[in-house]
Amino acid sequence: MDDTRPALRLPVALRLLLCGDVVSAVGIGLTQPYLVILLHSVKGVPLVTATAMTSLLALASFPGNWLSGALADRYRGHRVMTGGLAVTVCGLVLVATGGHPVLLGCAVAAVGFGWSVTLPAYATLIAGLVPEAAQGRAFTLQFALFNAGMGAGSAAGVLVGTDDLTGLWWVAAATCLVAVAAVWASYTRAPAGTPAARDRDAAPAGGYRALLADRALLRVLLVALLMSAAGYGVYNAGLPVVAVTGGDPGAMAWASVANCLTIVAGLPLALRAGARLRPPQLIAAAAAVWSAGWLLCAVEARSQLLGAGVTLPLAAVLMGAGELLLAGALPALVNALAPQALRGRYNAALTLAMTSGMWAGPLLAAAATALGRVWLLFAAAVALLAVVTLLVRRPARTAPVPELQPAR
Repeated sequence: MDDTRPALRLPVALRLLLCGDVVSAVGIGLTQPYLVILLHSVKGVPLVTATAMTSLLALASFPGNWLSGALADRYRGHRVMTGGLAVTVCGLVLVATGGHPVLLGCAVAAVGFGWSVTLPAYATLIAGLVPEAAQGRAFTLQFALFNAGMGAGSAAGVLVGTDDLTGLWWVAAATCLVAVAAVWASYTRAPAGTPAARDRDAAPAGGYRALLADRALLRVLLVALLMSAAGYGVYNAGLPVVAVTGGDPGAMAWASVANCLTIVAGLPLALRAGARLRPPQLIAAAAAVWSAGWLLCAVEARSQLLGAGVTLPLAAVLMGAGELLLAGALPALVNALAPQALRGRYNAALTLAMTSGMWAGPLLAAAATALGRVWLLFAAAVALLAVVTLLVRRPARTAPVPELQPAR
């Protein structure tokens, strides 16, 4: 197959954005594993309440994503990212200094809301700085670098220990301020005339209602929802269940390490695949790789054939490989469909679809566990992934989108 797609050349503005993103990812890696411990052991919040508070991170992301899309279409994405990071900094500082459970809950929600505001704006900026043919690889690079930053932050958190947890939150706030500086340095270096360098020429028409008329977009969002539910949702909820039922909870630690290493080490291969394959092919490949991982987990849940200590790291490796294939494909499809005046809303819709899908994983895991048949969770995930494969391979009957048709 001839590769006619352009080489991935990163403009200086995008390099600055990526640097800021990596630094902020370190802050997330430093704090995310210790949130429940901080709330319970340091702040004195009851364990059940502290655990429930973590759901505020996801709940706050829904209005944050929606607002970000609308603002990114009306104002510069750099401004929206700055606002989101500023709210995140305030939330991190309140987590470090607050004491009352209500104040701490508001602080956690502020972190989730602020961070969720940055995501669609960031995707809009990347799409505005990189040619369409190279956008998928740019998104894949961003995903891998972010995971590398989170992994480095998690490793640093282990080395620092838990003696002064509040200090980690101050460090995380500082990393977000560094990201703000990188965002504005990027704005000053954005090439003149690009969407990332100028305001919108006119107010967008139709708002989110216009998205509902785009049947090709709705098809992509359905694919994103199913992939998120059958991939990220099952990974986050299903693997811990297998670890517990298999009598080896520590296997999750090795699975996390294997997943992170796969994403970082597999980046060159993923960029090469992104240069040769179209987004539908990448999505189908990700579905196939994840299906293999979940079939392995289903066998383990039924027979404990290899043991959780072997099965979960192997599944995590396959999960990471699929993540790399998917990371650039979905944003590339959405941004290829998006009119310039609604690009922010299109990216926000993708983020909302992915977030919604993640909620289905725990529900499926809870149902399978209640039935005493954990393997059903992974069987259901494989079935959903089979549906995804059909969706990306069958061309739409109306409003056909070239990116959703198989490459010839």
